[in-house]
Amino acid sequence: MSRLIDLTAPLGHPDLCEVPTFPPVEYWQFHEHPTHGRQNSAVRMAIHQGTHLDAPSHFFPDGANIDEMPLETFCGRAVKIDLRETVQEAGPITREMIEASPGFEASRLDGAIAVTWTGWAKEKLFTPDYFATNPYLDTEACHFLCDCGMKALCMDHAIDPGMTADFVAHHGDSPGHRAVLGRGVPLIEHVINLETFEETEFEMFAFPMKLYRIEGAPARVVARLD
Repeated sequence: MSRLIDLTAPLGHPDLCEVPTFPPVEYWQFHEHPTHGRQNSAVRMAIHQGTHLDAPSHFFPDGANIDEMPLETFCGRAVKIDLRETVQEAGPITREMIEASPGFEASRLDGAIAVTWTGWAKEKLFTPDYFATNPYLDTEACHFLCDCGMKALCMDHAIDPGMTADFVAHHGDSPGHRAVLGRGVPLIEHVINLETFEETEFEMFAFPMKLYRIEGAPARVVARLD
């Protein structure tokens, strides 16, 4: 019998670290049980908060939007790349670190979802420090993973160097995003619970909400283990 592991951080959790300078996640009820005999809620948020997907149009105006990408992109075989022993706070994840990770074989990534596993989300996602001093992928590592044939990149960390409250978006920033999305490969960002199972190869489902002509979407990301 297979097991399902939820890899998704709960949106709206009071301790979930949100992206600095982005609109926060806000919920409110416009119908409530005592008055209306039901509950109906609304949400206002940046779609890049919490566990979510990025499509190429996030950084490239001619890139595919999230609703234009094939469903096969968001599910299938996934391979964990265990970087926990070499990763450093605020430090780059390099190609050499990936190639030296336990059991790494570049051929296993061909047609798979690559999962860079640092342990950072386990330690920091529910603290204010998650985006401040996170480990990140350098551009050579990003291109190396794309060259290995991955169809999506999943991470338990931010792809780019730490973001502070005074961050101002500008052309040329976010080199990791630009490297991977520029190759047409979507990102599955800020997953949790990778430490709860030993398997390094498993089945992943990361279906985003089907938002019309938008550059990304929240997703419920799940691992299925046989």
